[in-house]
Amino acid sequence: MEVFKTIFIIVILGLFTQQAAAQEGISENNNGSIYSLFGVGQPYDNSTAREMGLGILGVSLDNMQSNTLQNPAMWGKNLYSTASSGFKLSQFTAEDQSTENVNALLETGYLQFTFPLYNQKLGISAALYPVTKSNFRLFSSTTVYPSDEDTVNYISDVNGSGGVNKFEVGLGWNINKNIAVGYAPSLAFITHNNTETTFFEQSGYSTNNLDRKITGFTFAQRFGTLLNFRSLLNNDDRLSIGAAVSLPIEFEAKREVSVIKEVNNQEQEVQISDPVEGNIKLPVELNAGLTYYPSNFVNVSFEGQLQQWSNFESDLTPLDANVKMSDRHRFGLGIEYHPYRLNSDKFLSRFRYSGGVSYDSGHLTIENHDVDTYWMSAGLGILSRSPSSIDLSFQYGLRGASSNILVREKIWALSLSVNLTERMFVRPKFD
Repeated sequence: MEVFKTIFIIVILGLFTQQAAAQEGISENNNGSIYSLFGVGQPYDNSTAREMGLGILGVSLDNMQSNTLQNPAMWGKNLYSTASSGFKLSQFTAEDQSTENVNALLETGYLQFTFPLYNQKLGISAALYPVTKSNFRLFSSTTVYPSDEDTVNYISDVNGSGGVNKFEVGLGWNINKNIAVGYAPSLAFITHNNTETTFFEQSGYSTNNLDRKITGFTFAQRFGTLLNFRSLLNNDDRLSIGAAVSLPIEFEAKREVSVIKEVNNQEQEVQISDPVEGNIKLPVELNAGLTYYPSNFVNVSFEGQLQQWSNFESDLTPLDANVKMSDRHRFGLGIEYHPYRLNSDKFLSRFRYSGGVSYDSGHLTIENHDVDTYWMSAGLGILSRSPSSIDLSFQYGLRGASSNILVREKIWALSLSVNLTERMFVRPKFD
């Protein structure tokens, strides 16, 4: 158990270290998908490593010994208090018909705590997690001709960071053995930054630094439900059906534009225009799925997601004429095997194994081409003597297409989640 706690602390320290680095703008070599430059970033999936190993969201994966962000209804079924977090290491190999570029991205995702107010009946969750993330770096070189005898060459370096995050506190209520419901209000806040640095080859031109920052916050809410049915085909099987809906989020945001100038040999940030206010609207999200447990050792899941990005609106981040937001559809199918429940002494029987496939249509359409992704995944669960666990997942994905229009991305991802569980607030019994 102490090893699990140590790893959890390391993950949490990594979370705050990365957040500090992002605020200081020193993550130059930590870049993700080029497609995150549109809108307010790319939608971020907060599935645990266990759920990623199955290739699913986790909205129907009923487990009383661990937590999940995907379905608020599950928080009322917990027997233990839990603390969970994780990180992901990804490599993006982006290529078109003429060039290839490799980016690596180390990122932390969610942080969640759950507490049973009344064991397996009523529970509370507190979490901090991203909704969208923008993390890219784009170079371009340009030549202009101010006159027939004058040529100016310059390089533009554009960095994107930030996105939309939520701080959420919610309740789950296990009404009876068949029905559970949940409600999760949250404070959603947006901090989206685009920084453009222009370098000139000619000595007569100084380097320009232009920074665009969008900020705002608002109230958000989501709901969840979970249905359980037992003894369908035999005495030991059961079926879980889960669903969750996140209502649209609308920000009254503000955009500020500033430049970095050198004044008296010192760099100073100068605001070049008055702040511009506008609305940004994120769409509704629907998640649903089912998990069938034919026995205590195997479960099979099929889940889907709909995000209506065609309803996305932004007064502050206009899209190019050839780019539009489109509804995102995602489907995943996975299977999990629990040999540790056989109480075998064999080494390979001490773990939990999973695998899955999924398809993601994406939320972007560029020149009438969807930026979709195909995923293959595998997972490994490492169980301690207590209900705590460490989960690893390995994913390989293909996104977009190598053409004159789109960029093909080959994605390798390794995710780790640490789930600590404890019996808390239990009154000791004395003889």
